[in-house]
Amino acid sequence: MNKLSKWLTLLAFLSPLLGWLAERRYRQMPKLDNRKDYDQNRWYLSLVEETAKPSPKNLPSVSIIVPARNEAANLQQLLPSLCAVRYPGNLELIVVDDNSVDETAVIAQRHGAQVLSLDGLPQGWLGKPHACHRAAEIATGEWLLFTDADTIHTQEGLASAVCYLLENQLDGLSCHLHHKTNGLLDSLALTTAFAGLFAGLSKQHASLNGQYILIRRDVYEASGGFAAVRNQPLEDLAFGHLLHQQGYRVPMLRGEDIAEVAMYKSNRQLWQGMMRIGAGSLRWSGIGSLMTALFITALMTPLLTWRMVRQRRLPRRWLYLTWGTAVAGAWPWSQRFDLRWRALFTPFGALFVQLSAMWGLVNRLLGRGVRWKGRIV
Repeated sequence: MNKLSKWLTLLAFLSPLLGWLAERRYRQMPKLDNRKDYDQNRWYLSLVEETAKPSPKNLPSVSIIVPARNEAANLQQLLPSLCAVRYPGNLELIVVDDNSVDETAVIAQRHGAQVLSLDGLPQGWLGKPHACHRAAEIATGEWLLFTDADTIHTQEGLASAVCYLLENQLDGLSCHLHHKTNGLLDSLALTTAFAGLFAGLSKQHASLNGQYILIRRDVYEASGGFAAVRNQPLEDLAFGHLLHQQGYRVPMLRGEDIAEVAMYKSNRQLWQGMMRIGAGSLRWSGIGSLMTALFITALMTPLLTWRMVRQRRLPRRWLYLTWGTAVAGAWPWSQRFDLRWRALFTPFGALFVQLSAMWGLVNRLLGRGVRWKGRIV
């Protein structure tokens, strides 16, 4: 066995340590619950008292903004959940039809949303930042909630989020949502991707999740908003970095109880999504991206051990040891994505993430960009 192969094989034994670190960092994020945290909270008590009134105006007004490009199918699940939101304050719902060729606008209008239809994309802008920017220009709410079309919200989630902001005197917040997956490969890839992400995070890392960003309108405008990150493929990470630099308090919370998201509908979309995230996140993750890459590589190394065992360059017990430690490293996230016994296939998920991220990075370096939702980003 050559030295490089030996070190790569031994790398698998770092998996449990890095997995523990990822889980610890995830658990350190505050959790945003539905109602539970507000039983003795004066804002929530007011919410309960005011809910039965015809025109309750206890909490600040909120504009919910949904950027949507060919999202007719997703909107049929998202919009009923938003229409059912219980919020003691004024709400407006804006769906941005971003040059769609399906029935995105029709579905949005059917559910009573205000539809902003865009025609073309200005030079120097990417699609989602432009859609969010244009909607913010016409929104009237004191707070802005940017949420993706592939999410589904609980009835009390928005009120819980606003109460949390007011109680903690924050400028905004973003949430990591509960993930629904589409098949084995989707679950495996997201398990390793998120485990790797949290292994590389630090307390000082500024991060937003574009699936759920709630921010004060005056803070959004003063910061420059999405116009300031108009050409960034990962606009949420770029916007989070901008807000952090300007000194605003917009933390990331665990929001699995307030909304869920189904990110990818097919393996092709999963591949493109992993390419986009892998190629773009290095810029905003700093040195943490090295820890992320190390962890995902460690989860993948049992496949190298498997090859070496087949070539009789290693005894079979090495395969059991490295494979077991890799699965143990990703185990908390495997259970979060409901893999159960299928967590044994974790190294294949890590290989998929690694290959897609590297291919995305190569395309970015060659100036070809990454295709996402029919556009090059």
